[in-house]
Amino acid sequence: MIEMNTKWRIPFWIVFLVAVITLLPFLGNTDFTTKGEPREAVVALSMLNQHNWILPTNNGVDIPYKPPFFQWCIALFSLPFGHITAYTSRLPSAIALIIMLSWGAVFYARRKNSQVSVLAAVLTLTAFEVHRAGTNCRVDMVLTLFIVGARYQLYRWWEHDCHQLPWWAILAMSAATLTKGPVGIVLPCFVMTVFMTVMTWRQQGSYKSLALRLVGKLLPAAILACVLPALWYWAAYQQGGENFLWLVMDENFGRFMGKMAHVTHANGWYYNLLTLITGWLPWTLPVVLSLFVLPWKQFSRQHFADSVRKADALQVFTWLAFLLILFFYCIPKSKRSVYLLPCYPFMAVLLAEYLVWLVKRSYAPIRIYIGLLCTIGVVLTGLLVALRAGAVPDTLFHGRHAADNIAIVHALAYQPLSVADICWISMPLIGCCIGLLCLLHRRVAAVTERPVLASLTMTLLLFLAFDGYYKPTIMNTKSFKPFAMRIGRLAAYEPLYAYTGPTERGDDALRFYGTDFFLNDRIRQFDHDLPTNGLVMVPASKVSLLKDTYTVNAPSARHYEFKEIYRSARRETEFKDTIYVFRFHKDSPTPARRGARLPPPNGEG
Repeated sequence: MIEMNTKWRIPFWIVFLVAVITLLPFLGNTDFTTKGEPREAVVALSMLNQHNWILPTNNGVDIPYKPPFFQWCIALFSLPFGHITAYTSRLPSAIALIIMLSWGAVFYARRKNSQVSVLAAVLTLTAFEVHRAGTNCRVDMVLTLFIVGARYQLYRWWEHDCHQLPWWAILAMSAATLTKGPVGIVLPCFVMTVFMTVMTWRQQGSYKSLALRLVGKLLPAAILACVLPALWYWAAYQQGGENFLWLVMDENFGRFMGKMAHVTHANGWYYNLLTLITGWLPWTLPVVLSLFVLPWKQFSRQHFADSVRKADALQVFTWLAFLLILFFYCIPKSKRSVYLLPCYPFMAVLLAEYLVWLVKRSYAPIRIYIGLLCTIGVVLTGLLVALRAGAVPDTLFHGRHAADNIAIVHALAYQPLSVADICWISMPLIGCCIGLLCLLHRRVAAVTERPVLASLTMTLLLFLAFDGYYKPTIMNTKSFKPFAMRIGRLAAYEPLYAYTGPTERGDDALRFYGTDFFLNDRIRQFDHDLPTNGLVMVPASKVSLLKDTYTVNAPSARHYEFKEIYRSARRETEFKDTIYVFRFHKDSPTPARRGARLPPPNGEG
């Protein structure tokens, strides 16, 4: 028992501390610059403002697209701070990633070995897609934690011959469903059903026993996992009625069938393969390089068949947990990179085993990868030095995005550097030193015996530099916050509205999510409220529609006068467009407005 404890405790603490140091310090350094993050954060903000934890409305009238577990977490983590910030909004995702990595390290350390478990966890942490999801205010990483955790617990349940019910798996699936819908139950049960079928077939056991386990144990577990989400869905339906029900059907079944009323993210089957290639950057590079040095002549169909037959239960489970998720998300027309996040922890185990095997046979791919990391570190630092020396003039940039590019250059060139900034900037150079030691002094045992460790360390240092300095410096030039503050000053004493065009079913209901978040969810929708007076924000592409609808072709009861008081100097907000602000008031009835003579009382002439 002591040996087992030692076996998993060391990997756990290594992974936990590395994940905490890599993720938590930088979450609040970057403001919101995309529509997705503030769209989630403003839901949590509206929960606290309205004291409605079931189905709050935000941006005036919007019902949230997803169940509320993620927003509950944001609100809970924000309570000690007294308000919701970019940091607290991203904290649930980061904590979810830390828990998932630590959980996976313990799971595989107990059943495989410490080296592979730690290596797999760090590979997952430094995969571009996973790292991005773990530092964003989106539901996907929290969902991934519960789906992956449910599969870990279901496998553990199978190891114990399916005794009793897998209560921890049931709880994880319930939380996953409360995060993003029924997929939180479907995916773990789908993987486990196929796995149990395969293992029963390999062991040549009774399929009657399999049926009893599936129907008698797994099906009740899936049903019990529906109980807590069903309570929320019922309560939300009481508030939202048919609109809520339509949204649920559209988000879950409409998205899966490619028949959503709004943007569907429709892509071909090959999209998922491309997503995995880009999502695994930078580790895609050594894998691709290794394909040119493998002894392909040693591989055959018989060799592959023998490997499959010799695979133990854990290997079968790991392969199925990866491949079945990939297969599942090849079916719907709607495909996004974040849908494949539950694949990554299991792919990482396979990748870790592959890298360990590869280094024993050929050092060349890892050497080339280390050389590339050294080159990236030198070029990145050299470019920053050149920018701060004024070697990059503004006249170099032309075209539509010239202003944005100039703003990035100015931020990198002129923003004062703190001690912390200098530390993060130096990380790639430290990584270069490690890489050069590995490349030039191959007889140094601490390095040559662990080339994968050297490449992992260099990759982590690049991520620290990116998250600590480069990402916030560059992305904050596109922050929604300065615009929101300007609008807040303009509308300090007036009601504030937004007009974004028709929002009936079938239309793309894009909102000023970022501006609304920074203004404490005070923006309401002009076309919904039809107010008497106030200020209204309008993207340039919607100005003509606003005036056509409410001035030129408007009936007398909906006729408005608009006066421009502000126009953004550049393309801003989620709309990537020039934003107009009009002061408006409802015009007088049509006869008076047009100067017509009003009829005398009682019809007297």
